[in-house]
Amino acid sequence: MAKGLEALLGANLDVTKEVYIPRLKTTFTIKALTNAETTKARLRATTGKDNVDSTTLSYVMISMACVDPDFNDKALKAHYGASDDVDCVGKALLPGEIAKMAEEIAKLSGFGVDDEMVEDAKN
Repeated sequence: MAKGLEALLGANLDVTKEVYIPRLKTTFTIKALTNAETTKARLRATTGKDNVDSTTLSYVMISMACVDPDFNDKALKAHYGASDDVDCVGKALLPGEIAKMAEEIAKLSGFGVDDEMVEDAKN
């Protein structure tokens, strides 16, 4: 069997990683986003005529990829006065934490640091 085929047949898309957030003195657990989730994130962050809002994209990616904490938790949203999970990300995390989380999610999802999604997430 070819090495590439063998690797794909044995691959697991359920990849997680812990990211330390110094201000909170804790780790968040993130997961890799699938192609379908990445597409959904881009669609949710698209405004107007195919214009992807990079800030919204970062928030959506974090909301979708963060396993712990769950930004859709009712108590967490109430604590920050957030209307939904994406709004909660923006209200609960500092800009540098958002950039760090978005970059780690992109890397875990198979994007290199030079790739488009990482650049979109940073802006």
